[in-house]
Amino acid sequence: MKTSLLIFAILFFSLISWAFWAFWVLYFFWTEQADSSQDQKTQSMIQKIQSDLKSVSEKSEEEIPSMAESFQDMLTSTVETIAPSVVSIIVKKDLIIYRSDPWGFFQQPAGTVTRQVWWGSGFFVKSDGTILTNKHVVADPNAEYTVILSDGTEYDARVLALDPINDLAVIQVLNSEVSFSPLPLISNTDEIQVWEFGIAVGNALAEFQNSVSLGIVSWKDRTIEAQGESLTWLIQTDAAINPGNSGWPLLGLDGRVMWINTAIVSGSNGIWFSIALTQNKVDYILESIASDNRIKRPFIGINYIQNSPWIAAELWLSSDYGAYIIDEAWSIVEWSSAETSGLEPGDIVLEVAGQKIDGKNTLGNIVQNAIPGEKLALKVLKKSWEEKSIELELWEY
Repeated sequence: MKTSLLIFAILFFSLISWAFWAFWVLYFFWTEQADSSQDQKTQSMIQKIQSDLKSVSEKSEEEIPSMAESFQDMLTSTVETIAPSVVSIIVKKDLIIYRSDPWGFFQQPAGTVTRQVWWGSGFFVKSDGTILTNKHVVADPNAEYTVILSDGTEYDARVLALDPINDLAVIQVLNSEVSFSPLPLISNTDEIQVWEFGIAVGNALAEFQNSVSLGIVSWKDRTIEAQGESLTWLIQTDAAINPGNSGWPLLGLDGRVMWINTAIVSGSNGIWFSIALTQNKVDYILESIASDNRIKRPFIGINYIQNSPWIAAELWLSSDYGAYIIDEAWSIVEWSSAETSGLEPGDIVLEVAGQKIDGKNTLGNIVQNAIPGEKLALKVLKKSWEEKSIELELWEY
C-alpha cells in the first residue's frame, strides 16, 4: 500500500513539474513570436514613416524654393508696378519767428519761415494727377501741400474735397501736363479675406520714400475712435507701419488697392486700421467732386434711435434690437427714400442685407459706408408687429 502511494505521489509531482515547465516553455515561445510579430509591424511602420518623410523632404527640397521664388518674384513685380503711383505728401506752413532782447525778457515777431509740419502718403486714382489720401493729412486750410513722386519729382497740390465721415480726401497736382498711372481698386469688399496678405507702400517718417511692408489681414469690420471721430467697418492689419504714415495704400498681391491706412492703436506699432475701398466708391467720390465740388453723402430720411432691451421695455416694443423709427410724423422726411419705400413711424429696421442691426453694427454705420444710388434690402418689423421685406434706394444730399 505504501509503495503504491509513493509511486502515485512521484507520478503526481512529476506531472505537476512537467506541466509547470511546459507552461513556461510555451509562454516563452508565444511571447517571442508575439514580440517578433510586433517588432515586424513596428519595423514596417518605421520604414513607412521614413519613406514618407523622405518623400516629403525630397518634394520640399524641390518645391519650397520654387514656391518661395515664385512668391518673391510676384511681390517684386507688384511693388515695381505700383511704386510710381504712390506719392509722398509734405505739409508746410508759414511759422512766425520771434526776435528777443539779449536777456530774453521781450519777444516780438520778426517775420515768417516756411517749415514742414507734417507728412503723409497717397496714390493716384486718375491719370490727370488726382490723388486719394486721408482727410486728416490735408485738413489744414492754411497749409501748403507738396507731392513727391517715387523718382523725386515734386509738384504743388491743392485740396479738392474732404470726406470727414470716412476720413478720405482728394487732392490734385498743379501745373502738370504729365499723365500719371492710377492704381486699380477691387470691385467688392467681399473680396477682402481674413488672413490674406497685404502690401503697404508709402513714405515712412517723412524721409524714407518707397518704403514697403508686408502684413496679414487680422480682422474685418472693426470700429474705433480716432481724433474725435468714429470710424467703422475698418480692416485690421499687422503690416509694419508707423504713426504719420497715413494715406498708405494697402494692396493685394494682384496689385489692386483694397484699403487705405487711417489710424493706429495708441501706444502700438503693430496694429493698424485701414478703410476698405472699392472702385465704385472712388468713382462716385470723383464724379461727385466733378459735378458739385464736394463729396455727397448717402441719405435715407429717418429719425431713429438704436433699440436695446432697456428701450424696448420702456416703449413696449416687440423687438429689443434694430433701428427704431420714432413714432412721430416728423421722423420720416417728406419725399425721402424712406417714405417712398414704405417705411413708417414706429417701424423697426431689424436687418440690412442680412446683417443684424445692433449697437456694434448700426444703421448709420452701414449707410455711411454705402454710396448714393445703392439699394439696400431691409428686414422691417412694422408697427403692427408684422415682418416685411423692403428695398430702399439710397439718395444723396
